[in-house]
Parts: sequence; C-alpha cells; structure tokens
Amino acid sequence: MLKLIPAVMCGALFAGCVSDTPIADANWRKSVENMNQAQTYNPAAASNPEVLAPEVGDGQRIENALDEYRKDVAKPAEVKQAIVFEVGES
Repeated sequence: MLKLIPAVMCGALFAGCVSDTPIADANWRKSVENMNQAQTYNPAAASNPEVLAPEVGDGQRIENALDEYRKDVAKPAEVKQAIVFEVGES
C-alpha cells in the first residue's frame, strides 16, 4: 500500500501533461505553414531567386540606415591602466 501512493501521485502528475486539445495540436503544423504562405510577398522568389541584388535603391537612405545602425553598436572602451599578468614566482 505504501508503494502505491507514490505511483498514483506520479500517474496524476503525468496525466496533467496530456494535451486537452488533440485536434488543435494535430493541425498546428498546417496552421503555421498556412500563416507563412499568407505572409510571403512573392512565393516564387524562394524557388527562383534573382542572381544579382536589385538595381534600384536609394544610396543616401541606405547610408543613413547604416549610420543609425552603427550608432547603436557598442564601441570598445579604452583601457586606462595597463593589465599585468604575473606567471610563476617573482
């Protein structure tokens, strides 16, 4: 009887992990694939990509975007004091 109690408790614990929405779980992958397909601007582009980048573009706009991006990138701090490593006995 004493060994039965932990077994019943473990069974109850694992029963809580069982999904209560088997139909929704079965259709999850199809739902994600449909969403990705609906959000894709040009589905044919993945199977037939362009050889070169688009020839049109605003160089100034791209330069401004890069400048803004580079402002947020952390720059290395200057070391104010020399780092000394001592190995072995002095």
